Amino acid sequence: MKRALVSGYIGFNNFGDEAIFFALSNHLKQLGYDVSVLCNNKNEVKKRYNVKTYNYKKIPQILKAIINCDVLISGGGSLLQNKTSNFSLFYYLTIIILAKLLFKKVIIFAQGIEPIRGNIQTFITKNILKTADFISVRDNNSLNLLKNWKLNAQLVSDPVYSIVQDIEICQNKKGIIIQLRNFKGLNKNFLDDLANAIKLIKTNETISVFSFQNEIDEKICKDFIEILNNKGIEAKYIPNQTIDKTIEIVNNAKYMISTRLHGVLISHALKTKTFALIYDKKIETITEELNIDSFNIFNYKKNEPEEKIQEFFNKENKTNDYRKFNWDCIDNILN
Repeated sequence: MKRALVSGYIGFNNFGDEAIFFALSNHLKQLGYDVSVLCNNKNEVKKRYNVKTYNYKKIPQILKAIINCDVLISGGGSLLQNKTSNFSLFYYLTIIILAKLLFKKVIIFAQGIEPIRGNIQTFITKNILKTADFISVRDNNSLNLLKNWKLNAQLVSDPVYSIVQDIEICQNKKGIIIQLRNFKGLNKNFLDDLANAIKLIKTNETISVFSFQNEIDEKICKDFIEILNNKGIEAKYIPNQTIDKTIEIVNNAKYMISTRLHGVLISHALKTKTFALIYDKKIETITEELNIDSFNIFNYKKNEPEEKIQEFFNKENKTNDYRKFNWDCIDNILN
């Protein structure tokens, strides 16, 4: 049996990364692959996805996992960036170069590759990516960046679409979901402005505040509920859910206001009316591609949240169709 090892941000209960791995691991199994993964929370991941697991931090386990595989798949998601830290960037690059040194096939899978900060970091990233057997990226900005680096890559859509694109759309959608993510630079002035905008909405829809990763989202979600309550607005908290349950909740909702990329993606795909809160370039990119209503959390005018969100609730939903995920280019490399 062929053996595939996946390197990604797995086992941290981040909805987007978990959903990508769920889609990828299921597809690999359909192709006849034995699937393993470098991850956090080994036992939980093994139970959840029925795959072999290796501790992503322990060098002996990393080497064992690479030695035992035929192909390393790095991704998807935004792994190759150093906005989070140089350590994160060099960790994922090290996994790639170890696989090549051990004569393994390497696939860069549906990644969003951001401009790397620093000439040395850029040089290292570019030259390690040159060793990959196949590169696919999920957005045009990543594709253009790699073209500038003289690297060949294929554009695909986000793998999470492969999970939701065949789901039956709920025809009786109800309620408003607000999905918030904590991040550097977020302040209570923004939360207060958002709450004021929500207060002006003339609707009887129930409001839920949804965490997509409790470790990061929970506090900011509960803080926002408190702000809403202080303004006389009732809202309930929804903690991080399983992939299937998250999709079900979003599919049943009438409106979704989201900071996370995959909140925006699945909501739009499930025809839940979607508004994006832009805190990152990748969110801005997808809102432009899909013509999704939004405003930038770091750069908005005094009354912009109230004006934009009222306009969103009052106007007809006219967004662009998303690009369905096609496994063919990956399958051609794996088969």
